[in-house]
Amino acid sequence: MRTDTESSRRSFVLGGLASVAATSLAGCGSAGSGSVAAPPAQPVASAPPVPLTRSEVEDWEKLVGTSFLIMGEAGNAPATLAALERSPADPNRPADLARHQPFIAYFEMDSRLVPTGGKTYQLSHPTRGLFDLFLGQPGTVQGKGVVLAVLA
Repeated sequence: MRTDTESSRRSFVLGGLASVAATSLAGCGSAGSGSVAAPPAQPVASAPPVPLTRSEVEDWEKLVGTSFLIMGEAGNAPATLAALERSPADPNRPADLARHQPFIAYFEMDSRLVPTGGKTYQLSHPTRGLFDLFLGQPGTVQGKGVVLAVLA
């Protein structure tokens, strides 16, 4: 038993296939005419990422759980960005500061490799590169060294 719906669906599919085939063949018709096809579009280079020292908390949130390397007094120390803590929003915050909302980044590492803190260190991330960051006084939480950075 055949219905109008089946017949119209079939006509639609066959019509679509015919138009696709006709479009494909139309491009072949100019092969001997000497016209040259347009070159493929070149990919547009994306803008370089904002340096982490000027990035918003949302950019840092994507990096929680990833590894960083802190160049400290004990050498290169692997550290994990363990957590972020957002500071309360301040409507009177000047607009020309590095970011809209300040936050604290907590780095966790082997307690024997924790830098002394209280100064600027060079950090490295596999996808974000090298950057300088002021690290505060270190502490220990559950046997792991913790150092923080206030990004205001």
